[in-house]
Amino acid sequence: MRSLIVFLGVLLMATMPVAAQVCGCTDPLATNYNANATVNDGSCEYASTTISPVEIGQLDASIEGSSTLLFWNGGYWTYPDHNDCCLYRLDSTTAAIAETLCISGISSCDTEEVSQDSLYLYFGDFGNNSGVRQDLHILRISKASLLDQTFAVDTIWFSYEDQTDFTSHPQATDFDCESFIVGRDSIYLFTKQWASEQTTLYALPKTPGTHVARRGATYNVGGLVTGATYVPEYRLAALCGYDYNGGSYLSSLHPFIVLLYDFQGEEFFSGNKRRLNFGTLVKDQVEAIATSNATDFYITNEHFTTTQLGITIDRPAKLQRLDFSDYLLPYLATFDTIPTDTIPTDTVPTDTIPTDTIGIQHYDSEGFRIYPNPTSDRLHIDYPADYAGSNYEIIGMNGRKVAKGVLHENTIGLNSNKIIPGKYIFAIYGKRGIKTFIFIKKE
Repeated sequence: MRSLIVFLGVLLMATMPVAAQVCGCTDPLATNYNANATVNDGSCEYASTTISPVEIGQLDASIEGSSTLLFWNGGYWTYPDHNDCCLYRLDSTTAAIAETLCISGISSCDTEEVSQDSLYLYFGDFGNNSGVRQDLHILRISKASLLDQTFAVDTIWFSYEDQTDFTSHPQATDFDCESFIVGRDSIYLFTKQWASEQTTLYALPKTPGTHVARRGATYNVGGLVTGATYVPEYRLAALCGYDYNGGSYLSSLHPFIVLLYDFQGEEFFSGNKRRLNFGTLVKDQVEAIATSNATDFYITNEHFTTTQLGITIDRPAKLQRLDFSDYLLPYLATFDTIPTDTIPTDTVPTDTIPTDTIGIQHYDSEGFRIYPNPTSDRLHIDYPADYAGSNYEIIGMNGRKVAKGVLHENTIGLNSNKIIPGKYIFAIYGKRGIKTFIFIKKE
């Protein structure tokens, strides 16, 4: 399917005159979606959205200061904000500690965030809630050395290019930071700005040495950013945090997520920016976010306790799961057809394509086949044996689910009155990840 659609798209584009680019909002889920827009200018706006996390379980008391979360080496790992210098792999079904990996040979274990690229884990020691620190740094540790316990450690020192005042401003500085991600050549910091409740993007080289973090764009996130995760192959990042509002528990600690996607290069605020709010009754000090597949996200929050007006409030540390398929699958599905590097070398010649279909008649490289397409009343899908029993969903291009089920049979009926003629995403949630196809329902 993918190869044929891409091939046809390229062929069609080659025979058409070049049209003028139209800038605007390209996300069908936005309130100001422009169907004529061909270039995303970052102007998309969204209706206020409330999300509900699913609690996996409470964290063990030894890691109740969980300050980071990342998916690495087949699991979700957290690192508590205290001095035992250990990574803990969590069981993603119970939140129990499944594995411990302790690090030796480093002088400080105070870490606000752990991020990664293909070769290294990066441990950020840059918490600065008074704005006085001049020893901000990130430890870089090779993944291979972590696994074989040899611990090859380098240090990346940095300062902010525009910070000139180092007097103490407890919980009132805009030079605190708890989150960062790692790109191709650079580290990107998202500041935790107590005074403005915005976040500013700073970039510095990801090589050991002493660097100046260069200021980039600022985004009015409306709270304190405490964690970040990045899925570069989909040009997708996510920030987590919570409202501050001067620190009063009665009006703060409402968690939120900001999805950043369809941006240009590594200009993370140049594309779509969608804030998702937790319910008003949810109050958690959310500190970390991670994903393994770009739709299922996991978050952790620290243990939090306070006494106000004689009432003690105690919020336990937890692992929670969020399903963002409603908000991201229409965007993610485009990657099945757009990237030219996914076109296999055995692309099917056009003369083999039936005239009444866009031609899902050949297996893709993973053993999937979906046909006929377009279709009227049924969809037939062949799939690898290990996808049997997987959940599937049919999703409209507006992001709304119109059908769901479990793959037991190869033929799926499309007679529901919810599946009106139009274009749809067929998503399969398998053990090896999510597989998506686009099909057309005709009259």
